[in-house]
Amino acid sequence: MNIAVMLIVLGSITGGLLKITGGLFFGSNTLFVDALTSFANLLSLFMILHFRRTTLMPADTDHHFGHERFEYVGILVAMLAYSFVAGVSVARLSSLRDYSVGIEAFYLAVASIIAYLPPVVLSRRMSSSMRAYGEFTASEFIEAGVGIIATLGGALYTYLIDFAGALLLTGYIFYELLNNGKSLVEIMVDAAPPLNIYENIVKEAEGLGLEIKAVRLRRLSHMKFHGDILIKGGGNMMEKIPRFKKALKTKYGVDLCVEWEE
Repeated sequence: MNIAVMLIVLGSITGGLLKITGGLFFGSNTLFVDALTSFANLLSLFMILHFRRTTLMPADTDHHFGHERFEYVGILVAMLAYSFVAGVSVARLSSLRDYSVGIEAFYLAVASIIAYLPPVVLSRRMSSSMRAYGEFTASEFIEAGVGIIATLGGALYTYLIDFAGALLLTGYIFYELLNNGKSLVEIMVDAAPPLNIYENIVKEAEGLGLEIKAVRLRRLSHMKFHGDILIKGGGNMMEKIPRFKKALKTKYGVDLCVEWEE
């Protein structure tokens, strides 16, 4: 485990413990909901790290295109965990009565937003699964900001402010689930890659004097694509085609099966 991953794990655990303490011991339901998302965050982090090792395995007889898509299993587990958290939050908030909030919860909310800074910054520079984790964890900043306001208002004025914060965070969990679910569905249904990938293929082909007649691509992982292409060209094609394939794979992560038409 490298230093970046260690900092992500340490920051996530620290931020989660701070929120759990504020939610369980100082009466803040905003931090209670926040603490539940921290549990889900930790579970998703460990699952993503586990499957991240699998993605590094080379292609074999069962996985001809490699194991990159295993990273999305970690994202699926994260979504399941957040779905459970959303259900628990709804159940708790629907049965609440009057309560009091300690000012200590406010201090813990402030501390947690500092603890989550390294995980968010570092995870967004790593693999696609870790970037997805970073997006989930980035919500901790939003949740902590709501927590700061809600716990302070709940401690100094009325518990209803804290309760409103808890409702807001619960709604935000559903919003995050929807957005990340859309991203996961795009992978599952083999959605076409972004337009700039096709533009790069055309650019490389034209640089070698090749004309593209047809191309089909599918996404294997965040920045790895596979497909087939029909090209037309002349000259030394036995030299041009290997150069063309190598450039696409090295620069853009595109692995193509090339057919040549004279």
